[in-house]
Amino acid sequence: MLTTAGWPLASAPPIDDADPGRYTALFGRDSLIVSLQVLPARPDIARATLRELAAAQGRQDDPETEEAPGKILHERWEHAPSRLVQLGWPLRDGGIVYYGSADATSWFLVVLDALGDCALAAELEPAWRAAGRWLHAALEDGGGLVRHGRRHLPGGLAQQGWRDTRDPVGSHDGGGILREDGSAPRCPLADADSQAAAVAALRALARLSGSPRDHEAAGALATRIKNAFGPETIAIEPDGRAVGGAGSWLGWLLWAGVLSDLYAERLVRPDLLTPWGLRTLSAAHPAFHPHAYHRGSVWPFDSWLGWGGLRAAGFHAEAESVRTGVLAAIDSLGLWPELYAVGAGGPEPIAIANRVQAWTVGAAWALANEWDGLITGPPGCAQRRAPGRDR
Repeated sequence: MLTTAGWPLASAPPIDDADPGRYTALFGRDSLIVSLQVLPARPDIARATLRELAAAQGRQDDPETEEAPGKILHERWEHAPSRLVQLGWPLRDGGIVYYGSADATSWFLVVLDALGDCALAAELEPAWRAAGRWLHAALEDGGGLVRHGRRHLPGGLAQQGWRDTRDPVGSHDGGGILREDGSAPRCPLADADSQAAAVAALRALARLSGSPRDHEAAGALATRIKNAFGPETIAIEPDGRAVGGAGSWLGWLLWAGVLSDLYAERLVRPDLLTPWGLRTLSAAHPAFHPHAYHRGSVWPFDSWLGWGGLRAAGFHAEAESVRTGVLAAIDSLGLWPELYAVGAGGPEPIAIANRVQAWTVGAAWALANEWDGLITGPPGCAQRRAPGRDR
């Protein structure tokens, strides 16, 4: 699943007729998370991925592709798949370069800092500074939270956190975020997962830049998250309305250092914590279905973050249950499925799931080797700079 340049595809091409294998392309979020998952064993993958994404980083404002200066792309296809062409996705020279991601830019900063390669940080300084400017601007535009909005052009994504979808109401596979009454929340939406990535990114940026501004922004965002996101709030609408729904996102906040006993205690209840991993959405939620893409299934990469978050919060027994349960589910189902359902009899395959998903391969390695991706080592690669030259 690695290209000749050394960065990973999001999924392998179909390995048989039952495998959709539909993400054989560079995906910013996916490729970066894979890079973090296998970082101790394969730092070369992180270097290749960071360089590739920096080369494709946004340089201008383009409403059609959602490109913006400093923004890391969501996905790139050299040859546009027919399904995306039919849906009206923006084409460029027969391919697609689309930037509609609320968190890929954050993950770029997280992985660069985690790598700890100060020579590469110096090489990519223009890129990480531009990414930092984009993130600060996104927070300012979002009233202190990272938000993503509905597109007014054909193609693209209406919700752009990792639970992304073109249409949460019309999604036949259960993708995206819904209100408890089944309606779509209003955009621009601030989902909990994207806030977790943003606070981790600001901390990473502070280690790269040495700027007090970045450190203070990370603390301010963590406080804002605790005030805005109760254990049952998956997202915040523009008017401040809470979108209800406990889910695996609680583990993302814990992983990012937004530590709260309330989050951890909610995450380990049986409607979320199964013997085979963490559900994306509570079994008590009206929109729940065990086979729903983002609304009840279990994703190994998502549970990997939750495992790390529970461990950071001191819930070691529950964390170990997640770790061993996900590994057992992957072993039971075979290969490295993108996601799976948990039924009364245990893990069940989901037809839409890719059979070999890169961040499932990464999660399996990271869980087996008890690597949570959290950086607790010495200070980062901040360079000495003259006063006033830290931005």
